[in-house]
Amino acid sequence: MEAFRGYPVIERTIEVAGRTYTIVGPANFESLLDDPQVIARFDQDEFMPYWAEFWPAATLLAEEVASWPHAAQNSSPTVLEVGCGLGLVGLVLLERGYDVTLSDYDDDALAFVAQSAQRSGLPVPKTAFIDWRETYPQHYSDRIVAAEVLYERRNLDAVARFIQRHLKPAGVALVCDGNRQVADGFRDAARQAGLALCERSTEKTVAGRTTPIRGRIFELRHKGSHDTSTLNRG
Repeated sequence: MEAFRGYPVIERTIEVAGRTYTIVGPANFESLLDDPQVIARFDQDEFMPYWAEFWPAATLLAEEVASWPHAAQNSSPTVLEVGCGLGLVGLVLLERGYDVTLSDYDDDALAFVAQSAQRSGLPVPKTAFIDWRETYPQHYSDRIVAAEVLYERRNLDAVARFIQRHLKPAGVALVCDGNRQVADGFRDAARQAGLALCERSTEKTVAGRTTPIRGRIFELRHKGSHDTSTLNRG
């Protein structure tokens, strides 16, 4: 079996809006839990290698951003993907010409994203190591996207505050979640962070699955921002 960065790997081909993407990731997510480096990071920071699993709800956000118009040359909005994991959403944005930075809290995730871009016939993506508990002025963005980052209660306030600090005044953020019960608390976390929130359900039928992938998208803006046209401009 092929290996990359010391991991046996698996390739997935995923179709989004009629375009096929090749996503490369570790073949066995659960085996990473026994990795000495992962154990050491968990002892220090309760870190878990969630980046290494492909979470189906990421396809929901990928379909959402695939509906955005292709970015206009030389005037593309800046987009930051937070907790990119294996990077499907960011690759869709890259294909559509957006000035996108894919970020994660693990260097291995960023290395795999670059591999997936290459195998998908895309340019080398911009990547950044980002801890969403911190602030990064260089990543002040027009749009922020994140899929399946609300998997632990401790993340709710942290993600909401990160968006509040890094989203431009007229910007919009989309956070997609696979209907996890713990993520219900994100509504209050967002409002406490000074963000206006709109929530909507979404689903995607996938060949080979007996039931659709279902989830929800939280759309966030700064309170007082009434620019509803942001997502309709390339």
